[in-house]
Amino acid sequence: MNKSNYILLTLVASVIALFFLGRWTGMSLELRSEQVARHVHEAWCRADDAHATDTTLHLDVLFKEELEVTGLQHLRFRLNSVKIDSATIFRPALRYYADYAPLVKAGRTYVIPAGDGQGIEAHLLNLRAETLGSQLYNLLGTLVGFGLLGLGIFTQVSIIHRQDKLAQMREDFSYAMIHDMKSPLTTLLIGLRTLRSGRLDDKPEKKEKHFEVLEQEAGHLLTLTNRVLTLSKLEAGRLILDLDEVELPPLAEELIHTFEAKASKPITFRTDLQAETVYADKEYLKEALSNLIDNALKYSKPEGVEVTIVSCRDNGYIHIRVRDNGIGIPLSAQRTIFDKFERVLPKDKGEGKKVSGFGLGLNYVMNVVREHGGYVGVESVPGRFSEFTISLPDREEEADKEE
Repeated sequence: MNKSNYILLTLVASVIALFFLGRWTGMSLELRSEQVARHVHEAWCRADDAHATDTTLHLDVLFKEELEVTGLQHLRFRLNSVKIDSATIFRPALRYYADYAPLVKAGRTYVIPAGDGQGIEAHLLNLRAETLGSQLYNLLGTLVGFGLLGLGIFTQVSIIHRQDKLAQMREDFSYAMIHDMKSPLTTLLIGLRTLRSGRLDDKPEKKEKHFEVLEQEAGHLLTLTNRVLTLSKLEAGRLILDLDEVELPPLAEELIHTFEAKASKPITFRTDLQAETVYADKEYLKEALSNLIDNALKYSKPEGVEVTIVSCRDNGYIHIRVRDNGIGIPLSAQRTIFDKFERVLPKDKGEGKKVSGFGLGLNYVMNVVREHGGYVGVESVPGRFSEFTISLPDREEEADKEE
């Protein structure tokens, strides 16, 4: 049975269960109503017998005692003096349940003659509450149970949907990874065959160019592999950081030089590094910043992109901001862009081309920064800019506080 059929079966079973719950609840209340009517009539009859035996006893006291014996101690009543006429109902007329049940359910008892054309009847004040009261706990318990069942079903359905979504994302990821790896692998094979053939032996410049391309493609594959392995280690809690003081200006210069060399469209960098050092793992921090710059380049406008890298100290953290003037991120998507395999902007709006990648970059950034004890934030306006902020604990400020 597939998941959709399972969900449908669960919902149908819930509807059937609720239907029969209503049926059984109605039957239970009807049985309780019949039981209360019998007990009230029998208690009034016994009180009548006791009062006839000893008229000095108070009828209200006798009736109350009989109600307590039958478990209706919470039933409240008052005795009314009524005038006897042709419509008055007396005890001999009530032989079967069908005779006295309508009378009791109307909140009355038969009339006991008291002389001088007068009689006494009991007026039941809270008969409905007494009928429902004993069923209330059972009813509430049943409703709570069905509520928990409904919550369980809803949670189960949500989990199934999340699993389906994750399975689809993993399938898309696997397809995208194979597709993206195919290109550099093909380039590597073609380049190696060309070099091996000897056709470039007398063309050193072209031969060197081929070596550079092969090195870049191999580096691309290695970067992708390391990123996936790092995420796996993070999820398993086995990532070991090599923390040390990292100089931000040289790190930024290295990243700028790399992206200026490989960018396929114009890219301009601006830096304002007021905080020049940060306590972090240099390689992981470099890769996280590289992902942010790479995204800025991917989701930029055709005419190019301007990337600003800023660092500062504030509130016990060192904030490293990477800002671009690209196409921006919709507000509705900003809550999910750090999820694994999430691709909220699959196409470049300026060029309409498919953007490479697997939705791992920002998830990698978030996990690496969390492993450092920091956090990541994003601010973006569609069509204007996107700014990502990596915030890492300021070790110098923490040391000053300890002193």
